[in-house]
Amino acid sequence: MANQFIAGVGRALLFDGNELIGVAKTLTENSFNFGISSEEIRGGQGNALWGKYFHDSSMNLSLTDAMFKLEYVAATLGVDVQMGGLVVYESPAAGDKVVSDGVIALTNTATKFDGAAIGWYKKPSDANWSVGTINDSNQLVIPNAEANDYYCIKYFYQAESARSITIKSQYVPKVLHVVIMNDLYSGDPQNLGTSTRYGRLITDIPAFQLDGSQDLSLTATSAATVSLAGSALAVEDGDSCEEDPYYGTMTEYINGTSWKDSVVALGVENSEMELLYDETETAIVRVIYGGAVASQRKANSNFTFTVKSGTSATVANTGIVTASAATSGVTVIEVALTGVDSVEPAYIYVTVSAS
Repeated sequence: MANQFIAGVGRALLFDGNELIGVAKTLTENSFNFGISSEEIRGGQGNALWGKYFHDSSMNLSLTDAMFKLEYVAATLGVDVQMGGLVVYESPAAGDKVVSDGVIALTNTATKFDGAAIGWYKKPSDANWSVGTINDSNQLVIPNAEANDYYCIKYFYQAESARSITIKSQYVPKVLHVVIMNDLYSGDPQNLGTSTRYGRLITDIPAFQLDGSQDLSLTATSAATVSLAGSALAVEDGDSCEEDPYYGTMTEYINGTSWKDSVVALGVENSEMELLYDETETAIVRVIYGGAVASQRKANSNFTFTVKSGTSATVANTGIVTASAATSGVTVIEVALTGVDSVEPAYIYVTVSAS
């Protein structure tokens, strides 16, 4: 296995069901934590340690984004983002012009504030704001205001183009599907100077329960970050008889490589076949990888089958072996990984018995 290292923050894809609600490209931190509790099994003289029992496993994830995204806050609070929301109108620097004596026509339909149809006004040179009523014609009433005067005004209205969330007093944080992609760099001596980025570590968490906490810390000298923190929930894929639950998967992918590059040997599960005349049997071939990687069955289309000796059996390019002779005999079939000469072939020994 080549030397490699992982560095820098990743990029995260956030799904709410099948909907992609966010692509986090500006993370400042992403961290994984794996944990499990254990109990010691002790007994006998000296209360010796005989083993350990493990329980209460966990997988925790924390993401911090430099950019504000309302979707992150909504997911933390367990709500959806809605179109439309409360907005404050504020006059431009010059103020708003009084067209008719005593009133200013409002550009937007005002929304009541604490149950009252009111707004606030002052002349640009004034220090204090006054409260004015908003009449049924959507006009802010300013006593003694004369036409062509300018006033600074404020009022609330509902903007259809805005986006909003409701901050509920009781909420359940959302469960998201999170995929995080971190870059892998080559650590081989010839590449140490350039630290070539040559692959990715892809972590897929199908059920990520947010912990419900969100801090937006705003100061005069810094920008607020948004965080998503929580724990992976166990899921079942349904493809196993025992349906062992799992938290997620972590996949190492090296750019431009093939699975064949990692094969160190071949093995045939049914390498010793015993057939009667005209019987058939399909070869089951496994590839063996280096390191601590589990071997795998692969489709026979990845292999080349060749009769090396004997005439009692034939083999098709699909790996189907046929006893083709009516007399007893042994045929040796070579199995090679197609296109890879560096991997030694495996062999099948076919014993054909006379009928």
